[in-house]
Amino acid sequence: MRWEIAAKSASAKPIVYDIVFRNALGSKFDELELPIWNEGGKEIKGIAKALGLPSQTAKEISETYGVITKILFGPELELKSVEVSEERVRGRTLECPMLNRAREMGLEPAKLLDACKTFGRSAIENLNPKYTQRLGKRMCLGDPYCETVVERR
Repeated sequence: MRWEIAAKSASAKPIVYDIVFRNALGSKFDELELPIWNEGGKEIKGIAKALGLPSQTAKEISETYGVITKILFGPELELKSVEVSEERVRGRTLECPMLNRAREMGLEPAKLLDACKTFGRSAIENLNPKYTQRLGKRMCLGDPYCETVVERR
């Protein structure tokens, strides 16, 4: 229960920052926010190392990213692998805490797209620079799930 409460609070903070600072900073907000998400993605590598999680293949990278994002964003995050090989993984996010907080707090969900994309790509590329993350469907744009592909560059 403590983990769930902490994760819910953590997923609300970026939404509050967006609501407050986007109004004050206008278009400059994205310029300032995205480097923060990029740095957050870089931290995934340190967490993976501390937990002894592997990141040599697309499968390992995807699994490691899933474990760590579940720790950070809580049990509300629901991920599913759809296509898995050592060199390519296509996965889906079926439930997203950030999207849920945005909806609860009245933030236009599409405003999450760049932050999410920046965080995910940074995390994957820092886990293993030979790999990258590509985005397909996006719940914040009205799709029924988010789709990501982790593959060699």
